[in-house]
Amino acid sequence: MESSGSSTLNPATDVNLRFSTFNLANTDQAPDTLSHTRFGDYYPGIEPSGVDNNPTNQQTVEEVRRHIDRFIGATPAEDGKSYTKVRNPLDLINQVISVGQVANFDEGRNYIRNRIAEGQAGNYNTRSADAMIRFVDQEAENNQAPLNNREWYYQTLDWRYLPKGPDNNNLDEKVYRTAQYVARSVSEDQQAKQPELVSVLAGSRFNALSFASIGYNQPELATADFVSRNYGGIELRQEFVGEAQKDTLFIKNSEQQVVDLSRHGVILEDTSPDCLRVELNYAMNEVRIYTSNEEPSRVPDPNANPADYDSPEDVPTVANPANCVNQADDNAVVWWSASASADRK
Repeated sequence: MESSGSSTLNPATDVNLRFSTFNLANTDQAPDTLSHTRFGDYYPGIEPSGVDNNPTNQQTVEEVRRHIDRFIGATPAEDGKSYTKVRNPLDLINQVISVGQVANFDEGRNYIRNRIAEGQAGNYNTRSADAMIRFVDQEAENNQAPLNNREWYYQTLDWRYLPKGPDNNNLDEKVYRTAQYVARSVSEDQQAKQPELVSVLAGSRFNALSFASIGYNQPELATADFVSRNYGGIELRQEFVGEAQKDTLFIKNSEQQVVDLSRHGVILEDTSPDCLRVELNYAMNEVRIYTSNEEPSRVPDPNANPADYDSPEDVPTVANPANCVNQADDNAVVWWSASASADRK
């Protein structure tokens, strides 16, 4: 690793790492690697169970999983219910951070841990420190693979600690982490050769009181937003705390049909809706699918009088209940009992 020096208030520095491969898989030395990947619970958890384990639901799960594969570089297991390998920038940097042995990442976590002990706000941020994170896949480089298959640059890695404030806000005593990867620009003749993934932006929230400077930190909440060249985007939102833990996948692809809901008797005017929500509730062991098309995320507050405001832009808005993100449980168009996960509730 190469380092350019660090600041007391922001210890982020350049990190330049070379790997034999970007592929992640379970090994004898690290048998739990895949369980800590971002889709490690959701991917097998949506498997239908009991009387709902029928060909109709199986086909829908198959379509969801194969769509996920495009974004996370998954190699499905022989039965298709899990994966044996992934290759994507988010899971790789998460693995590198949790394993340790990268001086500046370890320094960053130690810095945040010390600020927690002192009750003082702290921030590790590569962007503000003008620090670069560069990962190189040696095997891909030897094979002269396309640029974005052999080199990954992370625009942002950020840890931020907020101590308890005078108002005892429930967002205090938390550590927030943001990681961002964006594929590098290439000439037009090289674009078609690049990997499918264009960018990923991920955020996690941790309980500061249990945040550790070594090993794997279990988040309370996590999000990951993936964007591809040809298949739109997906976003995974995860809740690891509370009475009902959920993982919710949003499929954002208005150009191509991803899931054929007609096999469930759901006939859509547009078979590629711009909002498709596939939610796994671990407490209920249930998957529910919601859909909407061309519904804004927010609408004018029906209790507000537009005449009371100088312009339409000033009228208060509320979440649109017709948008699939906001739809209530009883708006689901498809549902089935699921295998879920023994580690989530």
